[in-house]
Amino acid sequence: MNRQLIALSVGALMTAASAPALAQTSGPGVGTPLQQGPNASTSRVGTRGANFLEIGLGARAVGMAGAYASVAEGLSGLYWNLAGTADVTNIAAGVNYSQLFGSEGLDFVWGGVVIPVGGGAVGLQIGQMSSGTMERTTLDNPQGGDLQAGTGFEFTATAAEISYARRLTDRLSVGLGAKYAQEGITQATASYIGADVGVRFRTGLYGTTLGASLSNVGSSGKYEGNLINVNLFNDPQVGSGVIPVEFDTRELEMPTIFRFSVAAELIGGPEAMLSQRSDVGLLRVVGDFSNAIDTDLQTAVGAEYAFRDRLFLRVGKRFLNEQGLDDGANGLSSGDEFGRGMAFGGGLRLPLAGRRVGFDYAWQGAGELPAHNHFTFEFGF
Repeated sequence: MNRQLIALSVGALMTAASAPALAQTSGPGVGTPLQQGPNASTSRVGTRGANFLEIGLGARAVGMAGAYASVAEGLSGLYWNLAGTADVTNIAAGVNYSQLFGSEGLDFVWGGVVIPVGGGAVGLQIGQMSSGTMERTTLDNPQGGDLQAGTGFEFTATAAEISYARRLTDRLSVGLGAKYAQEGITQATASYIGADVGVRFRTGLYGTTLGASLSNVGSSGKYEGNLINVNLFNDPQVGSGVIPVEFDTRELEMPTIFRFSVAAELIGGPEAMLSQRSDVGLLRVVGDFSNAIDTDLQTAVGAEYAFRDRLFLRVGKRFLNEQGLDDGANGLSSGDEFGRGMAFGGGLRLPLAGRRVGFDYAWQGAGELPAHNHFTFEFGF
């Protein structure tokens, strides 16, 4: 029976992830498709909406370059693999702050809570990314300063999800969640409804754990609002009066992404490959494959060292596999290219007033752009 559950769970994830995406290439309102050259590979970058859902959250995971779907435990499982929340036995809560592209870039604030319920765990999470106030420009005032349109605007992206996870066996856990996402500026926003599913399986062999997740499977979104449907007044070309105008915006699908990860304990664990001595700490390594509908296939490797479950050190590298990074014409040095997928970080877990608190930090390289900084605080009741 256990083998059947495992096969059904993993098979469902693999089948859904490998289903081909459908694209409209002809019909009303669709122009002549661009034809790529004989040596060019297919690129899907920029073809989906709500791309902020692909930004990795949680300093522990980011410190390992996102090689994390099999390691995701407790609160961090809310983003990376919902099945990881099934092991929570007490209420846990936490917040994460991510500074993307330096102090002049984007801010991402995320919070979540996991509550044991009915033999499993219910998870709630909400996060928002913000650009801060930017100067508004218009056709009449390309340098800004249009008092009628307003002097500034802010781009925000918000996501919320409720999920449930539980163990099906002593080694197999599954999780399922429903999410809502919205992005845009005031009076011009797009909304999405989607679902996430995750599986986590402890093999019992050399401390090896398998994890797989399928995220952001859902609806399409289209920008709507008063900035999309506007009225023009006294147009000299057609005479006086009110002319309703609706800008043509296309529907965009959510950025579906499939992750598969394998984690193995090298030293310190009861089933570790090299040494089971717990006094030297725990060292695990993780390999990850992720395939999003709007990116090339990416691989990542990460490692985490834990000393007495108190002090943590992490490092990782993600291979982005993006076109143009190594064509010699992008102006990047080899250091920029390699650093663009590098990450490292650390953390502390300490008892406080009978509770367990944790703090994690991660640095994530962005190549020629300012690096990302991630801070996570967790509190266990």
